[in-house]
Amino acid sequence: MNLRSTIIGILASAFLLAVLGLARLFVVDPNVPDLEIREIETIVFEPPPPPPPQETPPTAPPPPPALTSVSSLPDPTRVPIPQAQVPMDITAPVENFFTDLAPAPLPVAPKPSPPRPRSSSEQLFKKEENYRPAPTPVKKSIYDSSELDGTPRLLRHGSASFPSSLARKGVRSGTVVFEVELSTSGSVSIRRVVSSTHPELVDPARRVASGARFTQPMHNGKPVKAVMRWPITIQK
Repeated sequence: MNLRSTIIGILASAFLLAVLGLARLFVVDPNVPDLEIREIETIVFEPPPPPPPQETPPTAPPPPPALTSVSSLPDPTRVPIPQAQVPMDITAPVENFFTDLAPAPLPVAPKPSPPRPRSSSEQLFKKEENYRPAPTPVKKSIYDSSELDGTPRLLRHGSASFPSSLARKGVRSGTVVFEVELSTSGSVSIRRVVSSTHPELVDPARRVASGARFTQPMHNGKPVKAVMRWPITIQK
């Protein structure tokens, strides 16, 4: 057993030595370039020229005189007022001032005069004024859209086709403004044509308006008749 281990160890060592020997054969020597020594030429620069002479700064003007050194000149238009050089004693006692006259009484406000008694005719006329009934408000038959509780909402409308004559001209849309009257149920009746972008769109817009229906126009919570302007836009 020991002999076998010794032989294996000798063989392993011989194998390693052979591998190391072969590895040295395959090592490539790097080509190291030789160093070349060259002579460096020394350049001597000329000294810089001397700096130009500095200009002497101008002399600054003297500062203005301070206010403390300015003396005021006397005003020849003012007349000197003489001052008295008499000493005054401010601690001297002052006697009380008395007068023999009584002060004037305060003014008295005049008393209001009693009201003049009214005659029987005036009293009767006053009573009639007090108990006159308030005028009854005039009930309108048709209200403007601004007087309504809210703007009526469109529920449905009629149908119409775009005129082919306008389509051939390149027109794609137009608007017609009607003044319409809404009944208490919301149906529409045309009163007049306010404006139109193209006269050919008036008839189709009439067909749209005639088949339209709005919500009930309300004034103070009650259905009423109303007049409003309705713009209708027809597109291709």
